[in-house]
Amino acid sequence: MLFIYSIYDFVLAEKTVTTTLKNESSARTFTLQIITPARKFLGLPFGGGLVKISRLYDGRGQLIHARNYSDELKAEIKTLKKAYSIPYFQLWKGFVFVFAAILIWAGIYGIKNKIAGQQRENETEKLFSNLQHLEAGQLYGVTFFTNSNGGNINGLPSGWIKINKIVADTIFIQRSKQLETSKALFEMDNISSIKPKSETDWEEKIERMNYKLFLEQLKEPNKKGVDLLYIGPDHDNYSGVIFTIKGSE
Repeated sequence: MLFIYSIYDFVLAEKTVTTTLKNESSARTFTLQIITPARKFLGLPFGGGLVKISRLYDGRGQLIHARNYSDELKAEIKTLKKAYSIPYFQLWKGFVFVFAAILIWAGIYGIKNKIAGQQRENETEKLFSNLQHLEAGQLYGVTFFTNSNGGNINGLPSGWIKINKIVADTIFIQRSKQLETSKALFEMDNISSIKPKSETDWEEKIERMNYKLFLEQLKEPNKKGVDLLYIGPDHDNYSGVIFTIKGSE
């Protein structure tokens, strides 16, 4: 059985004494210990040292109760307690290990987040650089809000769109048939495996998007994505923005 928490006696001092107990006429040999109660958690020391306590054992290992101590023995115990200090650092150093582990974890987590943040910034910069030069044949990663017919869609699946052509104020696009539905947040890495490889991987329907609104969004500062609004002849079936461009291949 694995014990993750335990209380034990930390021995500060131990010596053999020959003394007479209260109400006894002859001296006997005992083992005297000065201990302090301490705790361990997962094998690491996590506290103790609040009091010093005596433990007296006879030759058979039986604990002698303090009420049986003689005055002479009490005086010796008092002297022995004064001679030994409690090693608080040794008893509480588990907290030092935990604190160090937290600092290391925080450092690794901070570096990881910084790298991830820098990667997202680079991806966003690449995205908007490509969007400034939108042209037929380009592929983009998106989060969908409706299906290709403007109907409801479960969750916020990710997938691909292909720029089919641009005519006047209209962008013509096709959606990928396969979507990523298992991840809550959009990441380009999550949709890399479902990137269409042939024309059969794209929806047959070509959807029309508002190019003017698209261009206006490119002028807005600190954008992380660009929303596209459907403007096809059946636009009454659609509700607002139908997907957001979030990544570029």
